[in-house]
Order: sequence, then structure tokens, then C-alpha cells
Amino acid sequence: MSVNTNILYPTFKDAQLLYASYSTIETDKSLYNSLIDIIDSTFLKTLSPQSVREIYNSIILKYYPNEICIKSNFINKNLLKGKNHVTIFELPIGKSRADLCKVNGISTAYEIKTDLDNLSRLNKQINDYLQIFENVYIICSSKKLSVIEKNILPPCGIYTYTINRQGGISFNLNRHASISQTLNAENQLALLKKDEINKFFLTNNQQYKNDIINYVYTRYTPKYINSQFKKIMKIRYQNQWDFFKCYHKDILEIDYQWFYKNTINPQIIYH
Repeated sequence: MSVNTNILYPTFKDAQLLYASYSTIETDKSLYNSLIDIIDSTFLKTLSPQSVREIYNSIILKYYPNEICIKSNFINKNLLKGKNHVTIFELPIGKSRADLCKVNGISTAYEIKTDLDNLSRLNKQINDYLQIFENVYIICSSKKLSVIEKNILPPCGIYTYTINRQGGISFNLNRHASISQTLNAENQLALLKKDEINKFFLTNNQQYKNDIINYVYTRYTPKYINSQFKKIMKIRYQNQWDFFKCYHKDILEIDYQWFYKNTINPQIIYH
């Protein structure tokens, strides 16, 4: 069987440009115009019938393995398998932002570091997460494992991923996380909304959030605050996670985060 050597397959740069031009709420016509400007027509002719959005999705996932790509695959292969937890996307924690979090009996944060990322802020991020979550994991490529192991010590756990020639991604648990010994009850309370704290703690009708936090912190044990923190976060994000689980088979991987945040039926966007 002969191979058509005239096909110009997408390059990393092509897929990067395609990703930069993509928006979930952009019209199909606008997306198509960008597609034919960036991707060679000889390659597009080789694709089986797909919508313009499906073409964006397949090219980006295969040729530009960025954070969105790794995140969506990790969700598919790990987080969607659990039954009782709630997953959180992009949770702000201090000046950091956890890529993914999982809350059930144990709270877990995940930080993704692809081969496109530098590690300059990683220690700061991990330290921030260990004050809030009982378990913290780094998700990195197998190429970065030795560097991560050298610079990030337990209790942080490590997942690695590998990408095969077809663009398929597999994950391996290289190091289990151990329970954080630096949980900070005040910082956990600061992540909660004032009405959430008032609902789950006896706050003596304090008016200002800082006063409420101080009041709760001095009257409840860190263990109790941690248990209530997990309960509150699970309740807060339950509806978004339930929506995502219900519709995820109808959502393209590059759109996972948008639909999780906006909870709009995919048929309305993918019309």
C-alpha cells in the first residue's frame, strides 16, 4: 500500500495556531475560515466526515498536547471512573490555581505540568495546595519524571503520562501521595464564602468575613474545619460535576472546562 507523500500533516505550530483561534462560542463559519487558513487542504481531505469542531478537537489533541489535552484525558481515564466524588476545575488557591481537584472523604489537588510548561512556580503551587488539600499530585510527562522527583519530595504524589504515535495518552501512578501535614484551617476557611461558613458553623452573627473566620478558627478544631471544608466544597460544585458527567460524551475534550463552568446543554452550542 503506497503512502501519499504529498500530504502536508499539521505541525506543532499549526495546531498551536489552531488552538489560539478556537473559541467554544465561535460560529462554525468563522472556525472553518480559520481552519482552512492554517491547515493544509491535502490533509483535510484525508479526514473522515467530521464537523469543523471535531476537526479542531482531533488536530489539537494529537499535534499540540497542551494542558487542556492532558487534563481532558486524565478526567476521562481517572476522574470519571469514581462514583461518589466531585471534581473541580481550576480552583483559585491564594495566587495559585489548581488545575483539577477531587473531593470526597479525602480532598485531592492535581497540578499538570506538560512539556510546554516551565517549573519555576511549581514549589510555590505545591506548598499552597498542601495547606488546603489532604493529597496533592503532580501530573507530568515521563520525560520530566526525574526532574520532578528530584525537586518535589513527599507528601506530593506523581502521575506520569506518555503519548503514543497515534496521539493516545496513558497515565501511570509513580508515587502515592501521603496526607499533608501542613493543612491550614484559616486558609481553608478563606476559600469559603461567607454564607457557606455561616451555614455550616455557629458564627455568632459576625458581620465581616475576616471576623467570621477568626471566630470559627478559635472555636473549632482544625480536624472539624477540614471535614466541613470538604463537605462545603462538595456541595458547592456538585451540580456542575453532575451536569458534566451527564453530558460529557457529547462534549469535545477541548470544551470540557467551558461546559463545566457554564452548564449549557451541548446541543445549544453544537447546533
